Amino acid sequence: MEDTDDNEHSLGQILESSLVLPSDSNSTFTKQPVNETSRQFLELLGPDSLKTNGEPVYKDYSAPTGSYGKHGEPQSKINEFFTELRSGIEISKLLGSEAKELSSSQPPRYSREDIVALRDTPAIFQLWNLNYKELIASEFPQLFVGNVIDLANEEEEDNSNFFLRPYQEEIVKRSLAGENDIILLPTGTGKTLVAIKVIIQHIQNRLKNGQKVKVIFFVPRTDLATQQLKQIKKFIPSEWRGKCMKITGDENMSAHMVKFYMRDTENLVIVVTPAIVSNYFKTSREASLSDFSLLVFDEFHHATKKHDYNWLIKRYVQALNGGDPELHDDSLPQMMGMTATIGIGRSKSPDSAREFILSQCAKFNLRAAPSQVSSLDGFLNLPAEEFIVVDKRLDRVSQFIEHNLMSAIEARILSKIENNERLRSSLLGDNKQLEFPETRTNQVYLQMVVATQTALVEISHIPDIQLDTQYCKVALEHLKGYYWCLYLDNLLTCKYAVKYLLQWKHEPHLKGVREIWDMFEGNLETIIQLQEFEDQQNSNVKVERLKMRLEQQLSHQEDSKVIIFVQMRIVAEYLATLLNSMSPKFKANKFISTGRSNWDTSMNAQQRIDIRAKFEGNRYNILVATSVLEEGIDIQACNMVVRYMYVKDMIAKIQSRGRARKVGAILLTILDDKLKEQERTNDVKEKFMYDALQEVRDMSPEVFSKEIYRHSLLMKTSDDEDEPWSTPEDPGEAVRVCCQLCNASLGLLADVRVFMESHHPVLDASISDRVMVHRKPPKTMYDGITSVGFLLCSNRSQSENKNPCGARVGVLTQLTKEYKFAMWSIRGIVVSSDAFTMQPSEYKSIKERYIIKPLYIEDIDEAGQQFQFRAR
Repeated sequence: MEDTDDNEHSLGQILESSLVLPSDSNSTFTKQPVNETSRQFLELLGPDSLKTNGEPVYKDYSAPTGSYGKHGEPQSKINEFFTELRSGIEISKLLGSEAKELSSSQPPRYSREDIVALRDTPAIFQLWNLNYKELIASEFPQLFVGNVIDLANEEEEDNSNFFLRPYQEEIVKRSLAGENDIILLPTGTGKTLVAIKVIIQHIQNRLKNGQKVKVIFFVPRTDLATQQLKQIKKFIPSEWRGKCMKITGDENMSAHMVKFYMRDTENLVIVVTPAIVSNYFKTSREASLSDFSLLVFDEFHHATKKHDYNWLIKRYVQALNGGDPELHDDSLPQMMGMTATIGIGRSKSPDSAREFILSQCAKFNLRAAPSQVSSLDGFLNLPAEEFIVVDKRLDRVSQFIEHNLMSAIEARILSKIENNERLRSSLLGDNKQLEFPETRTNQVYLQMVVATQTALVEISHIPDIQLDTQYCKVALEHLKGYYWCLYLDNLLTCKYAVKYLLQWKHEPHLKGVREIWDMFEGNLETIIQLQEFEDQQNSNVKVERLKMRLEQQLSHQEDSKVIIFVQMRIVAEYLATLLNSMSPKFKANKFISTGRSNWDTSMNAQQRIDIRAKFEGNRYNILVATSVLEEGIDIQACNMVVRYMYVKDMIAKIQSRGRARKVGAILLTILDDKLKEQERTNDVKEKFMYDALQEVRDMSPEVFSKEIYRHSLLMKTSDDEDEPWSTPEDPGEAVRVCCQLCNASLGLLADVRVFMESHHPVLDASISDRVMVHRKPPKTMYDGITSVGFLLCSNRSQSENKNPCGARVGVLTQLTKEYKFAMWSIRGIVVSSDAFTMQPSEYKSIKERYIIKPLYIEDIDEAGQQFQFRAR
């Protein structure tokens, strides 16, 4: 670089052009001679900073604060020199020519990655040593300042003295003062760091005052527990890190151990999924809200309907209203919620949206509206929104399946129902007919198929209709499979629709009706031939538009990161595979939840962690994800987020938008006309939410307090509509549990108990008279419960040769070390009375009709002594 006047080159430009990073700690780095201003600064760095030939040299650039520099000048002197030179200089000048290039690009780039790339210049290095207040008061762009603060926090050996961004300092004030609050901050703006700041001060204050400390940090999913515990341990004081833990279903912890950790005084912070704590309350009479000092609810917007968040919070509200006479306000925990959006539930008007928000505030007994910041300008990048509207795909494969298979099956189902008067009247009632929707590719059709299946199960016990009922159930299962085939054909290519059929056909129950199965097998080869022809001749316009837009993005910015949201796990897998086959620029992988069926695709928690690491490490540049990635999971900011034929609700849109945080990012939605209407509805609801929030914030303290009191007494939000259709009744001795295969009575439903919400031990010592035990090696199930064998129906009355029935009806479990209990397998039993028989798909449906009493931890010893399973 040629020597020039100081006025033409800033210090940052000179230093950036003059210095390069040493390859190791013992190296020096040199470049061209610089002018006198630069020389003065280098002299401050120490006597070794200049060579005899005038070329600048800089050693030990990572030296700590204190006296390092020529003649031991203090660090503050270097900062003073630096501050004088930066006065009035724009950030692009301060950081040098490389930063100038970044900031002059469209849009400017001040990301964490950009800063890391530049920080090896002394100019950037000095920012780490500036006073925090001086930094946030500087003329630097807010986004840059925030990213510098974040990076500086990460490099501290003791992170407990970390800094918050200015807006975080503003929003956390009420929580730091010990008040209940709901923190509303967009995705990627550091809600977790705000919570950790509150946790640290909460622990410090209570330990200082000799008070009990127990912080429960709730997360809605297991994945988030690992992530949030890691963050807490990273920033919490080192002497507390060994007192932080997590409990989720993955830990497989027994109810006794959960109770121990909830009540012990050693562990200060426990990160949990809400079911762990709700089960604690449901399994222990000694459980109390006073066990905890601070409850933090991550992704608080889940506190609606029957979510465990809501169940726990309602206990808090009941305690506030005197529901627990042993609790006083000062013994209740502090409450803190965090979310990017508070939501409006099912509200369809501004007034009902306001009522919903007030009800959410009442759950925490807030003294003021949820905390907000005055401005996020400069800290938050809002993506530009793009829409691509496409038509429904029409091709030979979908037309063949609709006309040759689905219509034929529908006709056979209708015929079976119409020709069996008892089946028709039991299923439909008087003067009603079953009608299939004309359009077979929308959710209305699927909902109708599923509803009919459910209704058939409910009446399957009625004499004279079992065969026709079974026929219709299997036929409807085929219609479901064809529906999902059409769904995939519309979204992807015919190849993947056929691939789905070839996987789906292995489900054993599909062969239950020979006529329907032969129809499938007889037409499969024709479908495959049509698929090969169609994929060669006609492409899917949705896929082509997606490909084109991705190529444009990667051509514009090669290092772009993209997330594509889709509705189903199998769509994510297929679309990732399809994209990888379309362009060498596409390096895609799926990011999905754990599946349940035998053939459906899935991904466990560790696999998701590995995929995130490879995405951030540039092994992949595209993730095709289901809703599991919409919220909570900490993942690199993206240049583009695509919602591919996936428009859910308002909250999902806001969460997806929060993933596109890079400067100049794009939120692209590919949708059809029906989804476009849903998108418009979401936009209207989002406006309702923000308007209602503002209305709540504009209330006077007196009006707000009265509204909170009113809602806390009622606590009847819109989720009450989801309550069971009738009040559950006591089953008494009239309701039996029977073998699904031979219908032999196995015991009374009244002897079943619910333990930890999802386990159902049977308190009946005589059960061993009616079942046989098939022993097997002990296998841990979950919640610390061990399976030690299968229970088989021993009924011989319906066998000509008097052999036992042998149907698997339950599991023998080791509930504790001392006691074994039988548990019925929901798929092996029916629940029956003289007037009613039901084939439940889950215990939830039984509980909606009948009361199942709880089994508490404190009662297990007594129950075990009287009712444990005794093998004959």
